[in-house]
Amino acid sequence: MNGILNFFEIDQRLSCAGQPGPEHFAALARAGYQAVINLATQASTGHLPDEPALCAACGLDFLWLPVAWNAPRPQDYQAFADWLDARRGRTVLAHCAKNWRASLFVFLYRVLREGAEPVRAWDDVLEVWEPDPVWTEFARIMLASAPNVTPPF
Repeated sequence: MNGILNFFEIDQRLSCAGQPGPEHFAALARAGYQAVINLATQASTGHLPDEPALCAACGLDFLWLPVAWNAPRPQDYQAFADWLDARRGRTVLAHCAKNWRASLFVFLYRVLREGAEPVRAWDDVLEVWEPDPVWTEFARIMLASAPNVTPPF
């Protein structure tokens, strides 16, 4: 997905990225994507107020789930994970402004819901950014809910 900031394909059904431009939604649909979830807030860089309409025009299922940058909450992740669970088998792009929120939420989803190996999944996050203390602590708290999962950081 040329031109989308920090685009990272996890596998054939799940990718994460920074904010797509208006021209990218049709390209996503042509590439087989079926759903988009945006974790950025209205104040985030590049926010597109018409993103729901852009997605609808391309036949993409869309959810805007704004996550506060300095205060991610367990219920934010829970809503994200539940939304992804309901779309199993569909091709999904999770995004935010720079793929920082999205890559961390995707990491948690892969480890907590899909049983991915934490070190490998964390390496994928590090391909995009190095989480700051707020996001590292959030990940630690979320991983603490899973038995036998050791944080890779």
